[in-house]
Amino acid sequence: PDQLDSYFSFELSDQLLDAVRTGTAAKLLASYARMSRAMPATRWSPFLRNHDQTRTVTALGGDRVAARQAAELLLTLPGLPFVYYGEEIGMTGDKPDPRLRTPMQWSPGRAAGFTTGAAWEPLQPDSATANVAAQTGDAASLLSHYRTLIHLRANTPALAAGDFTPLQSSDPGVAAFLRRTGARVALVVANLATSPRTGVTISSSDSVLPAARYRTRDLLGGTTGAPLNVDRAGRLNAYAPLPTLAPRRTYVFDLTH
Repeated sequence: PDQLDSYFSFELSDQLLDAVRTGTAAKLLASYARMSRAMPATRWSPFLRNHDQTRTVTALGGDRVAARQAAELLLTLPGLPFVYYGEEIGMTGDKPDPRLRTPMQWSPGRAAGFTTGAAWEPLQPDSATANVAAQTGDAASLLSHYRTLIHLRANTPALAAGDFTPLQSSDPGVAAFLRRTGARVALVVANLATSPRTGVTISSSDSVLPAARYRTRDLLGGTTGAPLNVDRAGRLNAYAPLPTLAPRRTYVFDLTH
């Protein structure tokens, strides 16, 4: 217990990618709940991929929309998230191990701006387009999205250090959970499906929130969700955040009352 500040949680890594690959997060939320009960969130690090594993975009068959949502889950769920270099720009790479550790792609051109000398490995084929210089000025890029998510987590106490409560969704393709610290509450609703979901409702057990009528605002897109009523037992009862949830879209609602 006193030998490491934190350690990789490989189970959560696998569950994160499986969630976006299969379109369901039931196992993911159960794994996070189990880890949260076992020890403080400051002691374990969820991640997508590390230096020994096929990179996220490659593992997801080139699906960068799925990679984008994987980042959303990583950076809204508890723990100390770890981002392996290049994941934030969607670098590709597969085994053998040296091909997972190619030079960071800072800019197009020779050695991708990593060195003026000879790089230890040839660049990945997408280095001319998947690089920091190309994505920095693009508000829709994966790098810009990572930056938004990291700033959001750092500036939202509930996401940075809040308790974790998984919720029940009427649709297996929609994951929902609460993050809460004191009076600050965030409700995360992620449609993992590749199609829109209509009429989805979310419920909970007792005592998840103080009884009140909460206003909702999506911190990722400014969307205003439906007001959330929590009954006297502290329970959510078939709450419908929006009439339709967009495909592969994660909503991070700030709850106030």
